[in-house]
Amino acid sequence: MKKVLLFALVAGLTFFISGCNRQTDILLEHAESYLPAQPDSAEACLDSIQQEELTDSQRALYSLLRTIISNYQGDGVTSDSLIRASYAYYSQASREGQTTDPDLLRRYAQSCYYLSVFYVNCDSTEQCTELLQQSIQSSEQCKDWHTCYLAHTLLSLTTSYDNPQDATRQALKALDIYHKVNDDINNEVLIMGHVAASYLAESKPDSALAYYLKGYELAEKHQLREAQNSMCMGLSDTYCYMGAFWHALHYAKIGVETADSTTLVSSLLSLAQCYYASDSLDKAKAVLDTIPCDSDDFVNRYLTLRTLSEIAVQKRNIDSLYAYIDSAYVCLENRFSRAQQVKDATVIQEKKEVEVRHETELHRWIGAFVLILLLLVAGFFYFYYVRKRRTPPLEIGSVEVVTAVQEQPEQHQQNGLTPAMMQQRLVQRLESVHQQPSDSKRQKRANRVWTELEKFINENDYEFVQKLRQEHPDFKEKDIQLCMLVRLKVSNATLINIFQIGESAVKKRKSSLKKQGFHIADPNITLEQIIEKL
Repeated sequence: MKKVLLFALVAGLTFFISGCNRQTDILLEHAESYLPAQPDSAEACLDSIQQEELTDSQRALYSLLRTIISNYQGDGVTSDSLIRASYAYYSQASREGQTTDPDLLRRYAQSCYYLSVFYVNCDSTEQCTELLQQSIQSSEQCKDWHTCYLAHTLLSLTTSYDNPQDATRQALKALDIYHKVNDDINNEVLIMGHVAASYLAESKPDSALAYYLKGYELAEKHQLREAQNSMCMGLSDTYCYMGAFWHALHYAKIGVETADSTTLVSSLLSLAQCYYASDSLDKAKAVLDTIPCDSDDFVNRYLTLRTLSEIAVQKRNIDSLYAYIDSAYVCLENRFSRAQQVKDATVIQEKKEVEVRHETELHRWIGAFVLILLLLVAGFFYFYYVRKRRTPPLEIGSVEVVTAVQEQPEQHQQNGLTPAMMQQRLVQRLESVHQQPSDSKRQKRANRVWTELEKFINENDYEFVQKLRQEHPDFKEKDIQLCMLVRLKVSNATLINIFQIGESAVKKRKSSLKKQGFHIADPNITLEQIIEKL
């Protein structure tokens, strides 16, 4: 009863855990289906999940979805704690199994892309480029074109300074892949901006201007203020490069009007650059003075201070020049310190990943060693008991006890008698019963003694009689009785007394059982040898 209750408890607990895991999988699937169109709905699904109960695969997907949601909600990827855990899991899973599972490949491609977004924010170009190439390879393999064109777009940005020709090629590739899905107008405008910026880096302003204008018209048509602001900044820079300062000012002013809190600083900086390029130094300084110089945006802060320094040089304001240069130098130091911190954190994280891999390998070796040890122990016990089973049965009058009886004497002793004594006593009882006058009571007593003898042999000789009945269901009861007595090595004289027949009849019965029962006609093999080997 206790075993039944324990089994029911374990089964119920297993069913409950599997049900909880299935519910979590459903919530994660719903959250993933909402992206990228409905990040708020996806976030609501994730908020209803208990993180403490997540498995490794569920935690990896949960971390990835949290990162994607944060990025689409405008928060960006400012921390790598979540996305790095997701990348580590999917990287190991895809590398170990050389998987072709499209879902696993898609999530691996996404984790590579969003970890590269973090590295872009930290100016870690080398790590970013490597991750983006992995993302492109995996996304092409699973046909995740959304992640694929995003990765090409970001790769265009990271290579624009060192290799503008490759940046242009990557941006055009991203635009071509985008047209396979057409999932987000914002992304199309963004890609056009990257194509235009790459052409401008190649000193092809006409091509750059064409793509900027297409992007601006598309953003204005769909009322995408953020995209419109980005195109205005690009148009302003391009017209400045071409020397058309009034056109540059026009789009720079529109850029400030369409800017939000996150793009206002860069928009004001672009407007100031236009004023500076057109020799309107006072207007440029007035715009720059409105930009907070204590911003954590090191790039815009440095550009602001550099432009103010150039204006101070034009106006021959030496005191202000020194102050701006000192502030710009401090800004560069802070930016370098931040980059060094990210590099150190990356090195520490890589060391931890190596230690985890080594620890995992150690656990695998230990597990393999324990498994081999268990197999050896199991093999030893198997052969030990098989050999013990083949040990000859007890002889009449013998005082030796088989191993099983030595291990559990209380099961085989009755009234202080050893198994050998019990065996001799039962045979003697059979002789005594069969020598009595024949009547119904004698038959009942004989049947009872035969039953006790069969039970005794089964208990002391590995269920010999039971197996004999199973292997030879056609044997009659007198055949079974003869086999039992032969197994006990009872003499022919005792058999004569028990069966109340002559010596020749005993030999004839043995010969008949050997030939007809066991189907062995070889005269060199006796019935005793056959039964001894059973």
